[in-house]
Amino acid sequence: MPAPAVPCPADTGGQPSGTGVSGLGIGVPVSIWPHAPVPGSSPGPGPGCAPCASCARGGGGPDAAQIITAFSRPGELVVIPGARDGVLLAAAAAAGRRVLGLTPGPRSRQRVLACLGGLDPRLRPLAEVRPGGTALLLEAGNPEAGQAALAITGGGGPAAPRTCPGEPAADPGVLYAACQRVLRPGGVLAVITASTPGPGGLRDDPGEAITRARAAGLIYAQHIVALHAPIRDGQITPAPRGGGRPGEVAGLAAVHARAHSDFLVFTQPGGTPR
Repeated sequence: MPAPAVPCPADTGGQPSGTGVSGLGIGVPVSIWPHAPVPGSSPGPGPGCAPCASCARGGGGPDAAQIITAFSRPGELVVIPGARDGVLLAAAAAAGRRVLGLTPGPRSRQRVLACLGGLDPRLRPLAEVRPGGTALLLEAGNPEAGQAALAITGGGGPAAPRTCPGEPAADPGVLYAACQRVLRPGGVLAVITASTPGPGGLRDDPGEAITRARAAGLIYAQHIVALHAPIRDGQITPAPRGGGRPGEVAGLAAVHARAHSDFLVFTQPGGTPR
C-alpha cells in the first residue's frame, strides 16, 4: 500500500509561502523547494561531474547544485567544513565556484579526493581539500577568513554514519564559529538538516542548529522546506515503503516516510546577501 498523500497548499513552487510563526524561527520567511532528492540517494551534483559510487550513495539533502547557485556566483569561494565525501565540493567546482573542503583527517581527505576524480579535469583546480577539520578556519592568519560567499554544513547533531574510523566528529561550537569566521559580510551559511528519530522520539536538529548559529553571531534569515516527494493535485505524496525512511537509517524502527528536509539559511552581519 502506498503511503497516504498529505494536503499541501498548491502552487508554492520555489516561491516564499509565508513566515515562521512559532519557536526559534518566528517571523522568518519560509519557502518550498519541491521534490528535492531524498538524503541517501544520488544528489546530482550537476554538469561537469560524474560522481563516484560512494558520493552517489552518500546523498546531500536538497540538490547540491541548487543550493550553490542560489547563494553564490561563479568565481566566489564556497567552503564545506567537515566534508566527508565529495558531493558538495564537486557540485561547487562544476558550477564554476572556488571551493575549499575541510576534512576531519587524512582518511576522509582521501575519500573526498577519490570522489572528485569524476570532475572535468579543467574544473579540478577549483577544488581544494585540506585535512585538519574546521578548527583550521579559526587559526590566526587563515587566508580564507572573511572571504567566503557561502558555507554549507549539516546540522549540529552527531557525526554522520560515514565518519572514518579514528577521525573525530567536529565540535558543534567550533563548527559554527569557524563558519562565522570564514564568511564575508553578507555571506551565507546553509545548514542542511532534519528532525531525526531517537529512542525518546524525534530530536530537534533544526532547533539546535538555529541556536548554535545564532550563538556564533549569525542571523537566521530564511527557512527552506526541501520536499522529497512530489506535489500532485495539491497533495504531498510520500515515497512508497522502503524509500527515504529515516528510522531505518538510524537503526530504529521506521515510523514514517521522510517527506522533507529543513534547509536553514543564516547570514553574516555587515553586508547584503545575494
